[in-house]
Formats: sequence, C-alpha cells, structure tokens
Amino acid sequence: MEPLIPISLLKLVGGFVYLLFGGELLVRGAVGLAHRTNVPPIVVALTVVALGTSLPELVVSVLAVFERHPGIVVGNVVGSNIANVFLVAGVTAIIFPLAYPGPPVRRDSTVMILAGLFFSFLCIQDAVARPAGVALLIGLIIYLIPTLREVAQAHKDADGRPPPVAILGVPTQRRYITLFMITGVIGLPLGAHLVVEGTVDVALALGVSEAIIGLSIVAFATSLPELATTGMAAYRRDTEVAVGTIIGSNIFNLFAIMGVAALASGDNPIGIPRSFPYFDLPVMLAASLAIAAFAFLKKPVGRKAGIVFCTLYAAYITVMFILV
Repeated sequence: MEPLIPISLLKLVGGFVYLLFGGELLVRGAVGLAHRTNVPPIVVALTVVALGTSLPELVVSVLAVFERHPGIVVGNVVGSNIANVFLVAGVTAIIFPLAYPGPPVRRDSTVMILAGLFFSFLCIQDAVARPAGVALLIGLIIYLIPTLREVAQAHKDADGRPPPVAILGVPTQRRYITLFMITGVIGLPLGAHLVVEGTVDVALALGVSEAIIGLSIVAFATSLPELATTGMAAYRRDTEVAVGTIIGSNIFNLFAIMGVAALASGDNPIGIPRSFPYFDLPVMLAASLAIAAFAFLKKPVGRKAGIVFCTLYAAYITVMFILV
C-alpha cells in the first residue's frame, strides 16, 4: 500500500495542473468565440463549455458501466450535480459574486429541474436501462433546439458588426480560438482522468465502497473541470460563463452522460444503491432548486450564499459518511 500512495499523489498533482490550464484555455476560447461570432457568452457556456467540462463524467461513467460498477456510474452523475451547485457555485461565488446573466438561464434552470425529476423517477423505478437512455438523449436534443436557434439568430444579426477587439488575453483570431478550445477540451478530461485514477487508487487502498467513491471522490474529481473553468471565469469577472457552465453541465450530466451510460448498459438496468432515492437524489434536486431560485428571482449568487453552499456540501459529505 505504501508505494501506491506517492504514485497516486503524483497523478493528482499532474491532474490538477491539466485541469487548471485546460479550464483557463477553454474559458478564454469560449469568450473569444462569443465575441467573434456575436453569440452571447451564456449560449457558448451552455453548449461548448458545458459539454467540454462534462467529458470526464462521460468517460468515467461509460468505463464504469463496462466494468460493472453501478455505484460509480450513478454516483458520479448525482454526486457531480450536487458538487457543481454546492461546491463549484459556492467557491466561485466566494471568489466573485455570480450575476444574473439573463433569461436563457431561467429557461435552462427549468430544464435542469425537469431532467432531475425524470432521472429520479427512473432511479426509483429501477429503470435506468437502454429505453431510458434513448429517452434521455431525446430530451437532450429537445433541450438543444432553442439554444441552436439562438446561435443561428446571433449569426444572422452579426452582419455589419465591428471587428472583435482583444480583451484581457482573449483570442480574437479563428486559429487561436480553435487552438485554445481544443487544448482546453483535451486537457480537462486528461487531467480529470489522472485525478480520478489517483483518488480511486487511494480510496480502494483504504477500503472505501464504490458507492461512496462515486458520490464523493469521483464526483469531486470529475467536477474539478467545472470548478477550474468557473473559478477562472469568476476571477476574470466572466460570471455569465460561470453560471451557464454550472447549469449546462448539470443538464449534460443527466441527459447526455446518463443517456449514453444507459445505452451502454444494454437491456440490464444500471443498479441503483439503496440510499439514493431517500438521500442523494433529494439532495441533488434541492441543489438544483437552490441555484434555480436565484435565476427565477433574477438575483446574483453573492458571497454569503456561496459560503452557505460550501457549508451545505461539507454537511452532505459528512452525513453521507456517517450513514455508511
């Protein structure tokens, strides 16, 4: 066990480096793309950035399906959605208050809540299998239709706009925007893979169950791209990207990642741990309602709310380990 821990720690350090640089490059590329194409940053955040930061959850979940670790599969998604709100939004709001970015977030907050309710229903019915995967992916397509329409309208209205101006190191030329975003999208899942591999090795060496690994360590590790991306965005005062990334990532986690994972599971439903319907799923829904409340009230997520969110996440992790 002793040689295992230092190797795992090296993986963690390397993973953190990839995550931080990948998150910074992805944010800069996304904001540069928004400026160049006249697309609102919130739209880019809800699509490109959200999908890019959800890639680690996708890789982990699909691998866990093939290796038959259902606790990691579902725990990864549920735990990540909880961490995205209470931890990622909390830490980000402490760095810089998250301003209300506009009507799209209210719409997407509604989609996030509905997706959470539908997924919870599937878990309670123990029906997270191939038909559920098809339904979840159809939900993703339906969700993306109005967003893509906004992008098309933005392109239509972009005629005659002034040339883009460099802002705080944001790339303005197409080749650099592409380079930034591709490097970020590659760096994020690579860093998350190293972090997950290192933390899982340590957890297994300590004899922790896979359900706890999925909800805590793996969920935390795969939420690091969101934390790195939104943290960098908040530090640079691009809070529209921060809020959109959190909400968009939660939607992609439920629709895209669980959809693909359910399809990969075949006709056999993904096993749901007993505690999920009574504890973890309600916490996930409560987290979604908490972040959505700020959108519906058109209020910023301030530093005090960020401290409350972080406290709630610490309480959730503590109670989870007590219940084991």
